Amino acid sequence: INHRNLVESYVNKIFNSKDPELVTDILRAVDKIAKKSKDEILKEFQTKGYEIEKIEKILEFSQIKGTISEVEKTFDTTQLESWDDLKQLFDSLENRGVSNVRINFGIVRGLDYYSGIVFEVFDKNSTLGALAGGGRYDTLTRAFGREDIGATGVAGGVERIILTMQEQKIIPEIFQKRVAVLYINEEMQKVAHSITSLLRLNNIPTDIDLAGRNLKKQMDIANNAKFSIIVGPDELEEGNVVLKDMVNGTEGTIPLEKLTEDPKSVLNLEKL
Repeated sequence: INHRNLVESYVNKIFNSKDPELVTDILRAVDKIAKKSKDEILKEFQTKGYEIEKIEKILEFSQIKGTISEVEKTFDTTQLESWDDLKQLFDSLENRGVSNVRINFGIVRGLDYYSGIVFEVFDKNSTLGALAGGGRYDTLTRAFGREDIGATGVAGGVERIILTMQEQKIIPEIFQKRVAVLYINEEMQKVAHSITSLLRLNNIPTDIDLAGRNLKKQMDIANNAKFSIIVGPDELEEGNVVLKDMVNGTEGTIPLEKLTEDPKSVLNLEKL
C-alpha cells in the first residue's frame, strides 16, 4: 500500500515545485520502475530536461518498502505528508487479522485521478506481477462536478489470476466432453444454432462457428470435441442430423427429434 499525496509531497520537496505537470511526469517515472531499468528511465527523463540527481533520489525513494517500523528505521517519515494516514490504515488492517500488508513507496498507480491510498495485490509465489490494483480517486468524481462524492475501487487481472492459480494447481484441469455443431451451408446455420442453444440449455458444453467458415475449417476447429453434430440439407429433409464420434471417427445419422428430446442420452453424456 502507499499514499499518492505522500509521494507527491516528496516530489514537491525534491524539485522545489508544486507544478502539477511536473508531479504527474515524475509519478510516471516511478510507475515505470517495474517495466524498465533504472538506466532507461534516467536516460528518458534526462532527455526531457530533468536533473539526473533528482530523478535518482526519487527512484531511490520508490524502492523503500516494508512494515511501518522497517520504513521508519530507513527513512525520516516525519517529513512526509499523509504518513499518519498510511499508518492508520496499516494498523487497522493488522487489527482485523490482515498481516500480509507492506508499505511500498513505489506503488503510485499510473492514472492521474488517484488521490489518496493506492494499493496493489501480489502473490509471493508468483513472478507475474500485480494481480490486482486500485485505490482512492476523489479527483475523478470532482472532474464530473461532484465534490460531495468520494470514490475508491479495485480491478483484477483475470488472466494473471488464472495463470497463478494454474501454476500452483489451485484449480484442477477440467476435461469436458464437448460437442461441436457444424453446418454444411448458410441455410443450415439457423438450425445449427437452434441445436446449439438446446444443448447448452441441457448443460452440455457446445461450440459452434460464428464466422461462417466452410465445413472443412469447422471440422478442424472441432478437434477438441468428443462428438460433432453435422447439419446437412439431405439429412435434415428426412428429419435427421449426422452424429460423428471425433475420437474413433465413426459416424451415423440420428433423428433430430430424438436428439432434442433427450440429448444427454443420445450423446451418452448422462454422467456429464
